[in-house]
Amino acid sequence: MNAFAVLAAAFRRTWDEWLSVMVLSALWLLAQALIVPGPAATAALFAMAHATHDGVYWGAADAWAAFRSLFWPAWRWALPTYAITGIALYNLSVFGNVPGAGWSVLRLVWLLVLLAWLGLNLFFWPLYLSAEDRSLRNTWANCARFWLLHPGTALVVFAVSLIMGIAAVGTLLPVVLGFGFWLALTAETAVRRSLALAHGRDS
Repeated sequence: MNAFAVLAAAFRRTWDEWLSVMVLSALWLLAQALIVPGPAATAALFAMAHATHDGVYWGAADAWAAFRSLFWPAWRWALPTYAITGIALYNLSVFGNVPGAGWSVLRLVWLLVLLAWLGLNLFFWPLYLSAEDRSLRNTWANCARFWLLHPGTALVVFAVSLIMGIAAVGTLLPVVLGFGFWLALTAETAVRRSLALAHGRDS
């Protein structure tokens, strides 16, 4: 599976739906600022990327329905995700300038934990939405399997997504708005191509 083909395909589909993408992504950013609706808004964003990949037309009613149906599953995902991310960021920020070789090793460990957790969760919602068993344990296990099956693709997609995410923070608002949906559609495209390959091997 070619990582750059995945990135390019997601960009084309995002551009094709640019108006809907901007509106949905603006609402997604607002939901993150309000905190409580943030996880469900993230899940709904990925659900609309799921529909976009299938060529299904979606509107505000569909996004709202996904938000409502995924609200509690999203918070079950968010609690451990926020906890691990928050602890890692706290340790990196509070102890970031403490001298000593031991502290340097600990900072490296926390940074690797943070990156590994973010990389794992990049593919969480596409795999969750595609699975019959939608438990957290099964979905995270599927995320790990995806990395094991496609380490090169997963690493490139994650690295490009991370770099673009950091760069998007300092750019114009439309770029920031478009990034969220592109990220969701990139992960969705990668997962769908992986599932298609697996189906081809089984058939």
